[in-house]
Amino acid sequence: MGYQESWLYVQPQMRFSNLIRAYEKTARTDYYRTMGAEPMSVVILKRPFGEVPKGAKLLWVCGDRCFHTPVGVFNGNLKSPAKLCFIPVEQVLDPGDYRLKGIDLNSHAPSENAYMKRYSVEDYIVRTRAERER
Repeated sequence: MGYQESWLYVQPQMRFSNLIRAYEKTARTDYYRTMGAEPMSVVILKRPFGEVPKGAKLLWVCGDRCFHTPVGVFNGNLKSPAKLCFIPVEQVLDPGDYRLKGIDLNSHAPSENAYMKRYSVEDYIVRTRAERER
């Protein structure tokens, strides 16, 4: 099916940390080097996007769409009773969408605009660990 991108939205949002822990376990196995769909960014919405409310945290997942499932993304490492929703990015944004202006999806540095704040997954993990340790 080819390379695709999706937003992974979890409800309730307090379970978002479960996605991050599952990502860390999966990344340690080098699973993302060979297959699957890899979470590349954490996005925090500043405004609602369709059914997804302001303040929601999302994983921006990239890879073959047939892997855009909990097992395809986390290789069985996600153990959570939460509701997961994979939203194809093309259903929410156009490639040149003005809501992406100022967002650098390829950088390790955070970026933000009036619609969202974006972190690389690795940067988000480092920042949340540092906040917990304070």
